[in-house]
Amino acid sequence: MDKQQIIDQIKWMIADGNTDHEIEALLVAEGVARSDAKYTLSVIRNELFPHEYPIIFEPKKNKNYLWASLLIVVTVIALLLFHPWRKATTAERDITPADMIRLIKAGPGVYTTELNKINSGWTYSQDKDRWENKKRKTAIATRMEQLLYMCPVLRDHSFQDYLENHDFRDVVYSKPGSKIFQNTEFMFTIQTNEHYTMISLAYR
Repeated sequence: MDKQQIIDQIKWMIADGNTDHEIEALLVAEGVARSDAKYTLSVIRNELFPHEYPIIFEPKKNKNYLWASLLIVVTVIALLLFHPWRKATTAERDITPADMIRLIKAGPGVYTTELNKINSGWTYSQDKDRWENKKRKTAIATRMEQLLYMCPVLRDHSFQDYLENHDFRDVVYSKPGSKIFQNTEFMFTIQTNEHYTMISLAYR
């Protein structure tokens, strides 16, 4: 792989929850010195999550080693700062009905990748059988042919406004705190309590 592909691969491995050892092994396999792999990984983690992962500064044994490592770091940072991938990958926005429709059509195999394009921090939890973003306190799961999205209680009406503006009809539903919107293909059910909003999407 070229340098750009290596950087992209490492970012997806981080998003998918791979261990540092697995990522460092990839770097070593691609020709990065083992002693530099940990440092290179710290630079990438710091770029993705600057407040959670400070850069690890390791002393070098000689000047030649220092210059080689510095060259790697400068190359990595330049790729991260100036490559268009950095601008296009993660929007850092809330999930919309259009996102949920795209996910249910695509299937679970792409959820980790697609969710991290919307906002970073999504990983799959095998124990809970769902995708979680602990930073945003949100989760996505598939249950009985439904896509479920749980998030902190919605404070604005943008989700509902989107549905109403895209030919989804508001169905009268007697359960307090619940609303149903449907069109000819899909049905959204929105349930809210004082802490969380649960949104389910299903084919009709």
